[in-house]
Amino acid sequence: MWRTSRTAGARSNPVRIHLASAAIALAVAAVACAQPRNDPLALADQTTQGVYNVDYDATVARFDDALKSQVTRASIGQLSDQMHALGAYHGLKQTSADPDKGRYDFEAAFDKGTLLVELRVDPDQKIGAYRIVPQPGGTPPNSTPSPN
Repeated sequence: MWRTSRTAGARSNPVRIHLASAAIALAVAAVACAQPRNDPLALADQTTQGVYNVDYDATVARFDDALKSQVTRASIGQLSDQMHALGAYHGLKQTSADPDKGRYDFEAAFDKGTLLVELRVDPDQKIGAYRIVPQPGGTPPNSTPSPN
């Protein structure tokens, strides 16, 4: 029986391949986690969830400095109250986009109606404007639909 000699501490090829694959996978995962999500829908949804949950830090996490200076915990609480009056939040659907200007509109769906979310994303991928507008066709908060 022949035995191949190896230097002490040397690893076999299959082990090297597995280690190299694991290192590459770890590096790819680290890069993916480190990169901010630049998708306008993801930015709008993260911010809308932050407002709905009255979470100041989550709400302003991607705001530019000018917009952050305009937002207060009280203003987030007021918007959250409007949202909660419409029931549970079900997510956003994009209704319009002008990527050249960084402007995007979304419909926020709730149990009892919808709200319009207007978003402007700066070239550096920070949110420069975020506005919630009641929808004329949605059921207004604190009202009941008329029977027809």
